[in-house]
Amino acid sequence: MLRLEMLPAGHGDCLWIEYGDPRHPRRVLIDGGTAGTYRRALRDRLRSLPASERRFELLVITHIDADHIAGALQLLQDPETGFGAKDVWFNGYRHLPDEVPETLGPVQGERLTDLLLKPGVSWNGRFGKAAVVAPADGELPRVQLDGGLVLTLLSPTPAKLAELKPSWEKEVRRAGLDPSQPRPGEKETEEGLELLGAPDVEALAAEVFAEDGAEANGSSIAMLAEFEGRRVLLTGDAHPGVLTAAIRRIVGRGRLAVDACKLPHHGSKSNVSRQLVQALDCRKWLFSSNGAYFRHPDRQAVARVIKWGGPRTELAFNYRTKFNDVWEAKPLQARFGYAASYPPNGAAGTVVEWT
Repeated sequence: MLRLEMLPAGHGDCLWIEYGDPRHPRRVLIDGGTAGTYRRALRDRLRSLPASERRFELLVITHIDADHIAGALQLLQDPETGFGAKDVWFNGYRHLPDEVPETLGPVQGERLTDLLLKPGVSWNGRFGKAAVVAPADGELPRVQLDGGLVLTLLSPTPAKLAELKPSWEKEVRRAGLDPSQPRPGEKETEEGLELLGAPDVEALAAEVFAEDGAEANGSSIAMLAEFEGRRVLLTGDAHPGVLTAAIRRIVGRGRLAVDACKLPHHGSKSNVSRQLVQALDCRKWLFSSNGAYFRHPDRQAVARVIKWGGPRTELAFNYRTKFNDVWEAKPLQARFGYAASYPPNGAAGTVVEWT
């Protein structure tokens, strides 16, 4: 059994993975979403487990943006949940080579560093406490967790991680900190949603692509998860050029067959390129966002998936919003041969499972 749940993480990511025996599965958590995600979804999800099952195989915090790290901070600071992980993957300031995001992510990164330095915590243990990176050439790192889940690291490259260092230093100094001092996290806010007109898929897909240049997103940990013949691509907010290059190292000029792809940066038009979509043989494309702040997913990104994602494409959203419900239109689905799925009315979060 392999099960991926996109928890309702606001405009962020919080991915709950279970694999193995359905009666006693092993678990991996990737990101914690916003600070509100913990109160709204993650805390109760953990409390629903017997205390003996709250130790996970792995916790991954893909990068320092607040919509990925803030909920993880809430989780690690709450002793009542009894959460634990055999290993935690996170690239802190100490992992940035010598060679800003729009949030206070680096400051939160320092707070997380303080938590990970506590006794008994394995921080990047599978990488010898060094940075979690995919080398620029040679074989991509592959890690097999207990129970047989295999993770192939695709991002970040050392160069992308190095680009983050100046922004990290600037943000913590602006906050009056140095890389060893913690600071309270920020409050989550959300913008309103707006109605938009019907999409022109052909025109949107044909728009000139400009790749994401945010250093924090470029530092994002991304990986291919494999279990019992199933493959899921978990991209964080990684840059599409890095992802595409890593995929080419795996399959050459062909398409990498995956059962699902969690699209990078919540379906941003700057992180979903034609080249990335065409590098994958994928039927189910996953979008994690409620559209707050940046109104994701961008229509250009969705159009590229519909246009170049192959036959019988399925779009799976973990929220129904005014930004994504347009893709439910039956005439549009019939014309372009795709399907769209949403949580039930009044609910949020999406589950995909293979048995």
